[in-house]
Amino acid sequence: MGKKTLCQVIVTGLISMAWLLRPLNVFAIDIPSFPTCTNPQSPLKISYVDGKHGIVGNPGEFVGSDSVYTVNDIQTLQCFCAVNGEGIQTNWWKVTSLTQEEIQTIKNLGWTFVPDGSVWGLANTQYIAQNTNYSCGSNNPSNNGTGGVVLSSAAKTQTGAVLGFAATGNAQMLFTLAITSVLSLVLGIIARKRGV
Repeated sequence: MGKKTLCQVIVTGLISMAWLLRPLNVFAIDIPSFPTCTNPQSPLKISYVDGKHGIVGNPGEFVGSDSVYTVNDIQTLQCFCAVNGEGIQTNWWKVTSLTQEEIQTIKNLGWTFVPDGSVWGLANTQYIAQNTNYSCGSNNPSNNGTGGVVLSSAAKTQTGAVLGFAATGNAQMLFTLAITSVLSLVLGIIARKRGV
């Protein structure tokens, strides 16, 4: 390989690196924070003291109390308390302003996509929902009138989290840098052996 050919290979390699390292579509998703069922601090939309209830993303039937709170125009909080004192908090987020790619990113974090919230008593639009567990008082009337009262929380929610790194394409960039580094090393060794 002559000096001219080696230079052409290096220039072509550098142009390829520049193309691979071009700016990619970067987006960050700001997941809103939700209150907890232990302290909802939002207006009560509806409440059932007892009965059978559904939990999004779970095909089972749940018996206990269920309260729904309106956090704001895009957020709703559902607090289910089973008769055994185990609770499930569902964070409902109206996602009409998110792209399908952003929704998929959030689904990859364990959220459930709901194409029509009216099935769950919400607006006829898209939602994503996240379930977390918490401890609550039982619904049993023999518990001295504390049925449905939340006693303590074990819920772990993502509040105010910003998804950035996972959704920015950085894995592709790291792979590209690794390939570029190996290519540069090989070209450097060849150039040194050829005396270029």
